[in-house]
Amino acid sequence: LALREILQDSGRYRVLMTRDDDTFVPLLKRRLFAERNRAALFIAVHADYARSGARGATIYSLRQSVAARLRNSQRRSVGGSVLSSKEERRIRKASADLSAIRGILADLASREVEANHNRTKFFTQSVIKTMSASTNMRANPDKQAAFKVLKTAKVPSVLIELAYVSNKRDAANLKSKSWRSRVAKSIAAAVDNYFSNSIARIPL
Repeated sequence: LALREILQDSGRYRVLMTRDDDTFVPLLKRRLFAERNRAALFIAVHADYARSGARGATIYSLRQSVAARLRNSQRRSVGGSVLSSKEERRIRKASADLSAIRGILADLASREVEANHNRTKFFTQSVIKTMSASTNMRANPDKQAAFKVLKTAKVPSVLIELAYVSNKRDAANLKSKSWRSRVAKSIAAAVDNYFSNSIARIPL
């Protein structure tokens, strides 16, 4: 909520929330919500738990092997179904090579998935840099996982574990309004950096 307020007050962003209270939303529905609304960036914000004394923030992005499978799946899906029967008839009527056009569309879809993966990596590094100046981070905060909310080929997405509720110092931070404000500002700075700089490097 603190992050949403900062982003909306900037006037630069339209922020959509999967929820704004403690109502549980199934993980798949959260991801589909982002895809359905054609999000330019999907950020899942969580607090972690561990039986150990672990503390600090961690940033998760989609595991490389899973991203590769999504890319191949998207290519097959687009190559086989993106054209309607009516469009296929028009292409044949124009004496165009239908298989070649399918191949081109599939290649474009594959490139888009790869671009989203690269955008995610760019944003992850930006978040780590800005958050590390505002709160304690894990020793190796850049992690990969196959979390359901990250399994999308359509939206650059990260999951931010702010802190550990199982750690007394982290729990105290989570209860602190000034800490939440400071960390929210650092994430907002990463969002600003992403949209200001990634456009030149990786077309959105």
